[in-house]
Amino acid sequence: MKIKTKDYLLAGDVQIPPGEYMVSLRSDIRQMTLSGGGMDYKIPAVKRPSKKIRKTTDIQFYPSGGPNFSLLIKTPKNGEWISQLKLSNRADKKD
Repeated sequence: MKIKTKDYLLAGDVQIPPGEYMVSLRSDIRQMTLSGGGMDYKIPAVKRPSKKIRKTTDIQFYPSGGPNFSLLIKTPKNGEWISQLKLSNRADKKD
């Protein structure tokens, strides 16, 4: 599934530029990957308890208060995984 960002985001030490990204989950190494624009951005993810058993995969990208955003992936086999992202200025980018 795809998500679209309008601003620079920061997830851990990873700076993510604005754009459209395909989202995938690597539960074995606790990581989400955002692929787009010829780049792959690997961000840390945390498993959280599932509220119910799912039959389909669902990805949600939503604001979670202030400059923070949440990326949530719910899968039938791997449960629920969440990653926190924060709005960032381009000037903060590390090369």
